Amino acid sequence: MLPFGKIRKIVGTGGIGRGIFFHFHEMADLGRNESRMATLTDAKDYCKLHIVFHYLTRLLSPEVTVLPVGMVGSDAEGAALTAFMQEAGMDISHIGTDPARPTMLSVCFQYPDRSGGNITTDNSACAAVSEDYIREELSRAKVGPDTLAAALPEVPLASRLAMLRAGRESGAVCCCSVAADYIRNGGPEITDLLALNGEEAAAVSGLLQVTEEKEARKAAETILEKWPHLLLWITYGSGGSLLADRDGMNAFGILPDASPVNTGGAGDASLAGLIAGLILFDGDREKAGRCAVLCAGRSVESPDSIDTTMSWDTIRSRGKLAGPDWEV
Repeated sequence: MLPFGKIRKIVGTGGIGRGIFFHFHEMADLGRNESRMATLTDAKDYCKLHIVFHYLTRLLSPEVTVLPVGMVGSDAEGAALTAFMQEAGMDISHIGTDPARPTMLSVCFQYPDRSGGNITTDNSACAAVSEDYIREELSRAKVGPDTLAAALPEVPLASRLAMLRAGRESGAVCCCSVAADYIRNGGPEITDLLALNGEEAAAVSGLLQVTEEKEARKAAETILEKWPHLLLWITYGSGGSLLADRDGMNAFGILPDASPVNTGGAGDASLAGLIAGLILFDGDREKAGRCAVLCAGRSVESPDSIDTTMSWDTIRSRGKLAGPDWEV
């Protein structure tokens, strides 16, 4: 069993940036040569590392120190984001500034059914997060067995793998939210907790789709046959989520009374809630899964991809409101 209850420090790398948000008025997929009118909203969108670490800070600080490792541009956007992260309670001493590249920007779009996607800059300051930078910052952060090391998308794959390797060498619990090429480059071998969405779980397991519990269980079985040491967290949209390892599987539905406004960031909120629950409840899967679902449920009710009102008190209150099956 992974020593989640002993974790007092979380360090990780991933995207730091902001996005603009468009609402489409029709369900048809955006075409290759299409120019489409859409409504620019005032919703605030943020990148992976910022979202996950914001919630971890709000749910675990000050008992657990949260240290994001990344880069922003030498611009007003980068200064505003690091100030926001510091205000939330993060230790921002491991966030550098790249004078040559801008802070990461995403252009997000959402269809009337609340599904959507984004286009994110690949030439932002996040591209400057090198393997050497990761190793240097982890050495400064004094990573050890009391640490969870997280590798999240939107920085170079080599740097994410360097985060996992350095964490593994230092005895940390290693967590990864999967992205392209992670599997082919040996990512699972140096990961303890692996988070996948339905499309990723299908791709890794060879299934056509993962949209319901039966398919998620099959995907988990296939993945665990190859990497039996993993703890898997599979989210599959409105179908629910699954926490699985070689000792068993726990399935969770979605929050029954949630009123979705924006699904952007829900997966990141779910991962943060899971990690926080595993730490708070010393690896208790049922309570950790409930925390994940509650965080995701609150996230989708916020127009922004970070719900700044979320805290441990609001999570517990929401669990009581949803009924005894959701209390934590």
